[in-house]
Amino acid sequence: MVHRMEQTSTILLKPIQVSPRGFKRQIETMLGALIQLRKRVTLFAKLPKGKNWSSDLMQYSQTIDPRPDVFVWAREVNRQQDWQQSIIIPQAHPMQKEYFLLALSETVSCLLQGYREDVITDSESLHDPMAKMPPPEEPEVLPRVNYSITFQKSLIQTFVNDLQGSVQTSLAEHPQQDVLQSLVANWDDRMQVPEHCHSALMDAILLQDGQHQERLQQQARAYRRQAMSVSSLSTQNESLINTLRLKDDFLNTVGQELRTPLSTIKTALPLLHSPNLKPPQRQRYLDMISRECDRQVNLINGVLELLQVERTLMTTQPEPVNLFDILPGIVSTYQPLAQEKGIRLAYTVPNTLPAICCPQNWVRQIVIQLLSNSIRFTNAGGEVWVTAQPADDETLVINVKDTGVGIPQSELPHVFEHFYRGRQTPSEEEGAGLGLAIVRQLLLYCDGRISVESQPEVGTHIMVKLPLYQTG
Repeated sequence: MVHRMEQTSTILLKPIQVSPRGFKRQIETMLGALIQLRKRVTLFAKLPKGKNWSSDLMQYSQTIDPRPDVFVWAREVNRQQDWQQSIIIPQAHPMQKEYFLLALSETVSCLLQGYREDVITDSESLHDPMAKMPPPEEPEVLPRVNYSITFQKSLIQTFVNDLQGSVQTSLAEHPQQDVLQSLVANWDDRMQVPEHCHSALMDAILLQDGQHQERLQQQARAYRRQAMSVSSLSTQNESLINTLRLKDDFLNTVGQELRTPLSTIKTALPLLHSPNLKPPQRQRYLDMISRECDRQVNLINGVLELLQVERTLMTTQPEPVNLFDILPGIVSTYQPLAQEKGIRLAYTVPNTLPAICCPQNWVRQIVIQLLSNSIRFTNAGGEVWVTAQPADDETLVINVKDTGVGIPQSELPHVFEHFYRGRQTPSEEEGAGLGLAIVRQLLLYCDGRISVESQPEVGTHIMVKLPLYQTG
């Protein structure tokens, strides 16, 4: 059925390839959303064999009251499962490697499809060099699943039509099945696809979430293989494994942060279908969806920026940088934004300062992050200053001060953590929470230091110390 869906003229995002575990996670997500919304739907499912694959279906069936109808395609009727109704797969039907989960009701229609594809992988690249056994000579065949999820009526209707043909064929081969006779007799009443669904938006959100989650898992596996390939001193091994653990923690945090806006959007979208929804309420939900989409974009851009910083850390060489040549230009770039918010922005940078030792693009990124934060968290009528002066014979300090909302003392130890968002502007603007984490990462690799002093309703003072450039 997957290949037939791809031939329709309706907009359909390209299926993505995931591991069986990744496909099962999408099933859990779909059924978990139905449970969370307490939606009673009729389910049609064809899934891989095994209790693990049917456990989520059983949980949904036993959670929703009154109990919903669950039709499961199988090789033979399973009479021991009282929560499902089995439909025998037609003998001549090409469903060997196809899987699906269809949810239908008067207000809900959702279709998850998958097609198993065995991928031949270079076994030597997957072999653990720390293992005592030699790598296998034959390439390894790994199961993968190409899957797509849709809320579009035309696509679901096409699938329902195909499904009807499969049910009728099964009934012709097994006329003794009462469940098939009842299903065919009431097909038109039971299998009505709702008219209104925010399908394109939900398709894009869910598929992008699946793509990003799979990329994160691939990166985690790559870090793990890199760490395990180290065969030098045990201290180096321990350092790399610790780094891997931090990467895994970061990727897990990224996944949770990316899931939060999607959960909010998925909760708001079904509410828009309510016939009793008043225009102000509808606009409020639409505004909430728009904010969460913007938040998702900010999170993804922040993560990509942080990954780009990490990729360039080991290849960028320190160079002498004169702050007088770059700081005034950065401040001037932010002058229009400051004026628009009613903020006084000023700087003091002597032209006699000695050169510092740091890549110029890093210095720009550090100052831009700090300056944009200060402007964001400063209200109209406030002030922001940028100054630079020698700290001692070996370092120079850049000061960014503001009269903004400030940071409570209890939150100061956390401001450099990934995704920290403690301060809020009056307009409730919210960044990705990665700006200061990026600054700390850059300073770590150029022997710089950063410190913060702040008081709520008074302002914040951030001090960045950078080493002076030493000739020779």
